[in-house]
Amino acid sequence: MAYPNVGMIYPVFAPLTGHTDGSMPTYGTGRVLQEARNATVTKEINNNPLYGDDRVVDNDNGITGLTVDFESTGLNDEDRVAVLGEELRTDGEYWESDNATPEGLFGYIRKMRDNGVRKFEAWAVLCIHFNETTQATQTREGQINWGTPTLNGRARGLYVDNSGKLRFRLHKTFTTAAAAKTWLNGLANIT
Repeated sequence: MAYPNVGMIYPVFAPLTGHTDGSMPTYGTGRVLQEARNATVTKEINNNPLYGDDRVVDNDNGITGLTVDFESTGLNDEDRVAVLGEELRTDGEYWESDNATPEGLFGYIRKMRDNGVRKFEAWAVLCIHFNETTQATQTREGQINWGTPTLNGRARGLYVDNSGKLRFRLHKTFTTAAAAKTWLNGLANIT
């Protein structure tokens, strides 16, 4: 029985507008970003065993943090304002500044093959800041060298219910891409 990841589509971002401990966050109007190429999620996990009687009797191995490196086919000016917090001047120029980037929801769909049958996993990081820490540009030498940006993000956990657990990501599996998109659109306020 195989269940491999075979693709990635539909990256979305919505600005966080509010959060109260014990409830789900609220988001402003979201947007679909340029086409997805890659998302690498890295979990920071405790590894803190408790020893007793010469053996491990308990282990604190929960998630303490989460980072996402997201590569898309590009970022247009509107994407840069929404995700990186760049500021539009009245003359059509954009500022990068020392302001913190906006927090928001980041979501995408993983295409899966469940023993030959397509499935669509929709994933949503509840609260993340992205940065473009490097920007590489090079000359064309014959054929095009595709230059695509990678955004680096750090998520923070939120208390969204009364369980006392910090929640980082939410996901749901669907049988169609349309259903997965509808679910993400609902979370990210995309019409």
